Amino acid sequence: MSLLTIRSLVKSFGANTVVKDFDLHMQDSEFISLLGPSGCGKTTVLRIVAGFETPSTGSVEIDGQNVTGLRPNQRKIGMMFQSYALFPNLTVAGNVAFGLKVSGVSASETTRRVDEMLAMVGLSGFGARYPYQLSGGQQQRVALARAIAPRPRVLLLDEPLSALDAKIRVALRGEIRAIQRELGITTLFVTHDQEEAMAMSDRVVVMNGGRAEQVGTPDEIYNRPASRFVAQFIGALNMLPATLRDAATGMVETPIGPLSLERSLPQSNGTALTLAFRPESLRLIADGEALPPQNFSGRLMTREFLGAIVRFRAEVAKDLTLGIDCFNRTGETLPQIGHEVRLGIPAQEILVLN
Repeated sequence: MSLLTIRSLVKSFGANTVVKDFDLHMQDSEFISLLGPSGCGKTTVLRIVAGFETPSTGSVEIDGQNVTGLRPNQRKIGMMFQSYALFPNLTVAGNVAFGLKVSGVSASETTRRVDEMLAMVGLSGFGARYPYQLSGGQQQRVALARAIAPRPRVLLLDEPLSALDAKIRVALRGEIRAIQRELGITTLFVTHDQEEAMAMSDRVVVMNGGRAEQVGTPDEIYNRPASRFVAQFIGALNMLPATLRDAATGMVETPIGPLSLERSLPQSNGTALTLAFRPESLRLIADGEALPPQNFSGRLMTREFLGAIVRFRAEVAKDLTLGIDCFNRTGETLPQIGHEVRLGIPAQEILVLN
């Protein structure tokens, strides 16, 4: 049985429907991210699960119990907010203890649990400080400790890392995931950051226009996108117009010449298609290297050094450029801007977009 079940969720504000027939089944201890652009409905879904919004239609079940009509404090959930939402007049220990006291936990157990939570988030010895005496990352750790101290059935995270700088975000997302795994809390995480969602999640829900475009593992979402929107939203993508010449073999005509997809296609010959492939799927072929079956020429137009990755753009036809990502390997000489190069693309890495 799913621990968190969202059924046929619809939410309208007047004439504006922001969540449309949304379904999700989360297993015990699973970490799922709701990912999408601003206005796609992901935060509204989270607020409905939390009890801060009432759905127009649909239901929310936690551990088999229909909680749709219950108040937030009756749902046994923990929540971390983007803005920390710490009580400025309470110490760190007081903030972490707040939910425990409201729940009627004894003073001795509250003290023990607060110490345990602060140790878990790396803030032992900080209990007597106030929020203004902490950095942003430390405040968010306090918010996490406060959310998990009452031992919730479900943990909800509403873009909790977006206010932090990049280095702290990466460190804290790893800590959150490690704590979530240790405690086995079913967690629903809202973010617009693709890297965060892909790095932290067991599964990702890509949302668009109030609907779930695709639900899958990070690998499935990235390598086998179910729609044009998912393919374009997740990571960088090259797109190539094509005309199907032989549906049985997947032979297509493109601006860079004929390509074989090496698989049959359901469309009819003569159909206009859009092919897509990731920049890392393209390979620069060194001088003297044997040419792969599918290769074409291009002229390098731009080059960006991104640390582990060097990103090129190559003009491969009139008004058509493609991105190429190469690993930065010490001692390897990469071609310069303006050079003519040969590029290869494996047939199995070419997607046909709907």
